[in-house]
Parts: sequence; structure tokens; C-alpha cells
Amino acid sequence: MLKKILLTLLTALLLALPWWGAGGWSLFFAFVPLLILGDQRPRYYWLWVALAFTLWNVSTTWWVGNATPVATFGIPVGSLFFTLVPFMIFHRFRFRAPQPIVWALFVTLWIAFEALFMNNEISFPWLTLGYGFADTPQIVQWYELTGSFGGSLWVLVANILAYLLWKQWRERKWLAALPLILWLVIPIGASLIRYATYTEPHQPVRVAVVQPNFDPYNEKFGGLTTTQQRDIMLDMADQAPRDVDYILTPETAFDGDFWLNDLTANPEIDTLRRFMDRFPRATLIAGATTFLRYDDGEAHHRWTRTDPLWRTSYDVYNSALGITAGQTDVQLYHKSKLVVGAELFPYPKVFGMLEFLNIDLGGVSGSLGMQEHRTLFTNPTGIRSGVAICYESVYGEFFTEYVRRGAQTMFVITNDGWWGDTPGYRQHFRYARLRAVETRRSIARCANTGISGLINQRGDVIDSVGWDQRALLTGEIQANDTLTPYVRSGDYIVRLSLLVLGLSILYYVAWRFRKRSLLLDEE
Repeated sequence: MLKKILLTLLTALLLALPWWGAGGWSLFFAFVPLLILGDQRPRYYWLWVALAFTLWNVSTTWWVGNATPVATFGIPVGSLFFTLVPFMIFHRFRFRAPQPIVWALFVTLWIAFEALFMNNEISFPWLTLGYGFADTPQIVQWYELTGSFGGSLWVLVANILAYLLWKQWRERKWLAALPLILWLVIPIGASLIRYATYTEPHQPVRVAVVQPNFDPYNEKFGGLTTTQQRDIMLDMADQAPRDVDYILTPETAFDGDFWLNDLTANPEIDTLRRFMDRFPRATLIAGATTFLRYDDGEAHHRWTRTDPLWRTSYDVYNSALGITAGQTDVQLYHKSKLVVGAELFPYPKVFGMLEFLNIDLGGVSGSLGMQEHRTLFTNPTGIRSGVAICYESVYGEFFTEYVRRGAQTMFVITNDGWWGDTPGYRQHFRYARLRAVETRRSIARCANTGISGLINQRGDVIDSVGWDQRALLTGEIQANDTLTPYVRSGDYIVRLSLLVLGLSILYYVAWRFRKRSLLLDEE
């Protein structure tokens, strides 16, 4: 019993360390204790596996519960499903199939379920294995080729090699260490060379990042009026150099009854436009909640709401507005990767009776609207930038669409204050470092509070403002027009994994059929 407990706890610890800020090194061996435990074919093995994965999840994402107790249980349950199921399917075949098929299932099933967790409405890809290297982008510069799923593949194969090494090491087969050493050293060495030799194109873009540090519980949506908040942010922005190209404000920074039906006539927009007269070459990126009213007979979306008192149907969006001096039109983007339970109620036909559990984050509860494709913002000098709003920066392939559509720089606007001074905002910031490597786009990140910062195309943090600080961060990032292989191809690692998974299943079926035929022939 003690051995089972120790092996289970060791796997949980090794999996959790990267999200505690210790780098991704422990991931290369994290599954080995569970594999060793599986060799004994213990009764209720699935319970030990479930315990390990639950401890990993809870110890790294407990902070989500600061905003709502529902997430305290919902996220671990969802994450457990998407980790326990692939591992136990692999274990089911572990002693019943040829070893190459067994290990192919281990890798491809895990990646398939990671992708499934990333690409459905109940989505929380926070613990994708490849994200464990967010603290050490120097060793995963090759993410520009594969994206973060390449990191997941790297980790899973390393665990197979480490487990096989453990088995052969007991038989004093020292050369068995060579495959594992090469599997780790070659990508790391190539990455370090790429890191040392990569040169950013010299296309400077000057940005000013406003971190107002409004407490979301006591100030943002209650303690301070919207006018007071606006004035504080504009006073901070007014300290920026007059030759900046972009001024960034956080997610849902402004509130002014922004009805998209007649946005250009909105008095709050006019105030912001007049403020931008001081920055003739800049565009203001303003986070805002916007609304779209429907006329009678117009088609609605699944997220459309109806006010029974006024008999009005309307959509609500978490938006970014682009405001430039002298331009009547307002550039616009709506957040499209929404936070489950706060901005998106998943699969309403299935879970409709539970909609009362939706969280109120940002002053508006219920499902928000989305847009199908990414749109860009262009400043008066012609610099094209994409704006990922909060949670969107967690999704690698989604992030690449901005770049494929022409973004030369990337911005992330967010409000990480909901989770308090916890690992959550630090983890969220690190993921932007991976997006910079994958796309080779410099990133300016603007948080209400959390970490605002500038990240270069190698994933280095150029400058930052930490938790609970009100500050204006100004600096220079470099634009880039080149598309990386990952931007061009997306998550092809997932597609290849699904292909190999399908072929492995077909091979196993054929192998079982042939084996049964041989047994019948012998009879």
C-alpha cells in the first residue's frame, strides 16, 4: 500500500512542478511511477491514476475557485475525464497488444484527448503537457515548427523511453540510456542554437500599456464609477510619449452603453476620440462590453437575450475597440474563445437546467456573443496588430489565425484580478511567451492587474509590471511579417496523432483476427 501511495504522489508532484514555476524538466519522467505501478496490475488501478491526476489538477488550478465555488469542482472533474480516460484505455491494451501498438496508443490517445479538451465548449486546456515549458521558452524554440502539441509529443515519448530505461537499467543494460539522452539533448541543443541566433526584424512599434489596477470585486464593478475609471486610465495614458503607435487598455476597461447599432455617435467614443488627438499616429485599443440590438424579425443567435419588459432582443460581446484621432469608424473585434461558465454556457440543449450556475465576471452574466473569424487593428502608420482577449491567448492554433490574416504584432488584453494574488495570473502570462515563439510575433500584454508586459519574438520578457501595481508601461517591440511553419500548418501534430491512432486500432484488430485464426488452425 505504501509503495502505491508513494508512486501515485510522485507522479502528481512531477506533473505539477512546471505549473508551480519549476520549469518543465520533471515532465519527462512524470508518468514513469504510474507505469511502474501498472506493471503490478493492482486492483482498482484506475483509482490510483485518478488520484494522481486529480492532485495534479487541484494543486495547480485551485485558484479558479476564488471566483466561484462551482469551478472548484467543475474543472477538476472535467480535467480528470480528459486525462483518466486516455490513460486507462492505454492500460486496457497494455498487456493485450504488441508493444509498438501499446506505446502508440499511449502517445496518440493522450494528444487526441488534449486536443478534444481544447476544441469543445467545455474547454480548459490549461494543463496541456506542452504548456509546461512556458517558463523556459529557450529550450522549445522549435515550437515555431510544431506548436505546443510538439511539446506534448516530446514529453510522452520521453516518458516511454525513461520507463524502458528503468526496466533495462535493472539488467545493467547501460546503452539503453542512449535513446532517452538523444531524445532530450538534440531538441534542447537545436533550440538553444536557434535562441542564440534568432534575430528579430527591425520594425519598431512603440506601445504604451495602461495597468489601472482596479480591484474587480470592490472597485471595477462597484466602488468606482465608470467615469472615474475612465478618467484614471486616460490620465495614465496621457503620460505616454506622443509618438507611440498603440495605447492599450485592459479587457472591459470602458463602459459606456456601447450599442453597435450606432457606435460612432456614442458620446463615450467621442470622448476617447478627442483624447486621441494628442497622439496623431496612434490607435487606442479599448476593452469594452458592447451590445447589438435586433429589430423585429431579424435572425437571432443561440446567445441572443430577450428583455421581456422592453421586448428587445440583443447580443452582448466582450470586445476590443480601435479608436484613432480623426477617424469616424471604430475598429472592432469580439472575443470568441469564451470562458466556460462565465461567458459561455456550454451545450444548452444538454445542460440547460443548470444555466443558473453561470458566473458573473465582468458585470454581465450569461453567454456572450462571438465572431467567426479574427479581425485586425491598423494604426495610422499602417501597422497591423491582432488583439487576443484574455482566455484567447491560451489557444495556440486559434492564436495563429490573427497572424495568418496579417498581424505583424500581437496584443493580449485581460483582467486577471478575479483570481487574486495566486499562481493563476502568473501561469496566464507565461503562456503568452509560448505564443510569441510559435508565431514569432512580439506581444504587448495589458492586464487590469496581474502582469502587464512586453515579450519579444524569442519569448523573452523585455519589461513588465507586476501584481497590484498601477502603472503605465511604455516600450518598443518589433513587427514581423514572416509566417512560421506552425502558423502555416496549425496543429498538424494532432492530425498526425489521429492518423496514427486510427492505424494502430486497425493493426490491432487485424492482429487479433490473425491470432484467433492461428489458434483455430492449431485446433
